[in-house]
Amino acid sequence: MAEKRIWTETAASIRRTLTENPKSSAYGPVTDAIQKAAKLGEKGIGGSLRNFNSMPQSTMVFANPVLYQTPVACDGAEMILNIRSFGIRGVLQEGEIVAGSISPAHLIFVGLFGRKPEKIEDGLDEEAMLQTLIDRKFYRSRRVTRDSVSGQSPLINQLAEFVKTFSTSGPEVVIQYFSTLRKAHITKNRLPDRGVDDDRHPSTLLVEMISTHMENVAIGAMSVYMRRLLRQNTGLAAQALAQQVDDFISQEENSGKSAFQVAYSLLIGHHANDTESTILEKMGLIQTHHGSAGSNMVARYAATLHTEHVSDFLTAAHITLDGARHFGAIHDMTHFINELEHVPADEREEFIKTRLLGGGLPTFGHPEIAAAGRSNEIQQDPRAAIYLESFFHAIDNGQIVLNAHQRERLNMIQRIYQIAFVEGVIKPGRENSPPLRLTPNTDFGGWSVQEGMGIEEEDRTLLTYIFRGFGWMMDAREQLQQRIIRPVIPPDPSVIPTPGEDTTVPDVVAAIHNRLAHGDAFAPQ
Repeated sequence: MAEKRIWTETAASIRRTLTENPKSSAYGPVTDAIQKAAKLGEKGIGGSLRNFNSMPQSTMVFANPVLYQTPVACDGAEMILNIRSFGIRGVLQEGEIVAGSISPAHLIFVGLFGRKPEKIEDGLDEEAMLQTLIDRKFYRSRRVTRDSVSGQSPLINQLAEFVKTFSTSGPEVVIQYFSTLRKAHITKNRLPDRGVDDDRHPSTLLVEMISTHMENVAIGAMSVYMRRLLRQNTGLAAQALAQQVDDFISQEENSGKSAFQVAYSLLIGHHANDTESTILEKMGLIQTHHGSAGSNMVARYAATLHTEHVSDFLTAAHITLDGARHFGAIHDMTHFINELEHVPADEREEFIKTRLLGGGLPTFGHPEIAAAGRSNEIQQDPRAAIYLESFFHAIDNGQIVLNAHQRERLNMIQRIYQIAFVEGVIKPGRENSPPLRLTPNTDFGGWSVQEGMGIEEEDRTLLTYIFRGFGWMMDAREQLQQRIIRPVIPPDPSVIPTPGEDTTVPDVVAAIHNRLAHGDAFAPQ
């Protein structure tokens, strides 16, 4: 009876926690300015400001303002890097993530609820609770039985048949196809489906979003591993394919791995060790939320439109994620490197410069920040360096050993970095001007690390999807409380971090630059 009472009390705490929404922003500078103009008797100013009075108050996320500065040497010139920052709701800062002290469940909890997880007196550990919910939805998904065009069968068997038929399709195609089947199953069987609606109870909507997303994650990750198995044995039957994947996941589950850790193993094609999991997890965590990204804006619109199916909410954002303005850069870099491999070695530098001068160098520059210029100051996205820092550490310790083909391709990546940023290029007719330099964006690091870890080319956006899906849930929970969409009012100053004394991020950025600027960066050091 005592155990039952404790469980009942803990269950009540779980319901209370899941019902909780992040606090809305109270920051409304336009309203404050109108009131001040009235006090000053400035009717003209007040009238002008009232034209903007319908603008919503700001969101509680921010779009990567510059936080640090650090000098680096570029071919004899000193460049000042203005390093942009990131964080979650002003509660969790980048230094904590980079230091490796934050678990996925901790970070996701902060984004979903606007506060750090706690251990409640009745025994509830909120961080563990959220991780358990995520794991349960992931592990159960492969056993779900649902309608398909050939009748009802377990999801993992339907997936094996699909991958066997469409073995060149990436995980995004698989996720979107099975999202459509999920909707069709709900409609056929007249099951309740309230979609994304601000009248819904926050806890039931959140659980449904997590359940749907983790099923999508499982589908995408399993499809990646299935394609690897088929490459090794093209004659493998669908039933045998499903059984091998099911056995693989069962081994991971029995070893106590989380859903995220299983996804890493499926992505790299073998049981991931601690080093591999750490590298991929840090990459994923840093990509969880980005307030200004296109997929996040689509998620906000989809929530505002009260999307009739949670599947549609996630699919709409996913389609945008794989667009050319999002992670098309990763695919573009793959195509560029594949081209470069067929260019004679003595012509490659000219090939790179031509692409750079034409404005088509993948994973360098940024359409919305000053990541290109001729002055001695330039903005820098720190994420590429953060991904590479863990990867280089593993190479130096012998925990990751690159094969000859990987070394060749990564040496090309290093030379691209040197030409684009360290040396820069001179445009015809501007011989007397300083060279044009471009800094790498997040996709430069994402592509490089995944190349070195043996992740197949078509699968290099899945890791981002796994974690960014929770960012979309964060947006939806905020959006359903107040219509923000893409805010034009600056974010609440309370969520913007200050530099403080933590130099973790600028130190990492400078160290990775120095390594890429000289010698063989991808050799053990």
